[in-house]
Amino acid sequence: FQWVPSVLPMKIWTSEHVFDHDWETVVHAAWRKYPNPCNGAVTAMDVMDQKFDEGRLVSERILQSHFPIPSWATKLTGFSGTQYSHEHTSIDPSARHMRLTTRNLCGSSFMRVDERLTYRPHASESGKTVLTQEASVTINLPAFTDYCEKTFLHVYETNAAKGRSGIEWVIDHLRKEVNDLTNKVSTEVHDMQEKVMGAFSQAGRR
Repeated sequence: FQWVPSVLPMKIWTSEHVFDHDWETVVHAAWRKYPNPCNGAVTAMDVMDQKFDEGRLVSERILQSHFPIPSWATKLTGFSGTQYSHEHTSIDPSARHMRLTTRNLCGSSFMRVDERLTYRPHASESGKTVLTQEASVTINLPAFTDYCEKTFLHVYETNAAKGRSGIEWVIDHLRKEVNDLTNKVSTEVHDMQEKVMGAFSQAGRR
């Protein structure tokens, strides 16, 4: 989809966060962010399309998530809290740039949410990565617009913090996987060396 300005009033939330990790590490973790224990809202994910286009990895996914909402909101809109969203991701390794855009598919008649995230290397500090987030929400419920906008943006800000924690968790998890694999290989090599040395010792005693 394209980022199209809305003719309805909207609220916009923006944030910038610096990760103390290089771009490749952060992007790898962002790509594998779900599932993670820091943000349980995303419950399922399905890849619709994935391809290389002029050196860029381009992917489209459908995300299923669940958010608790008041019972009166369910009665008013019919929205149960289970949300499906369309996610478009573009990763350019040469330019060291990752862009992710998401738009909700459910409840779009009364609420539209557009999210855009970009990951790029820090301009002046090598080994660090800047995440820029922007979310816009457009509510088409005249009597509840202000309340719904404020409520959503509060929830989004909370979930954004959980998402950043999730990336840190994935980075730690990936490092643990590498360390465990290294330790396993080292142990297996040591055991093999012991067996070889034992075999030579037995042969020498014959």
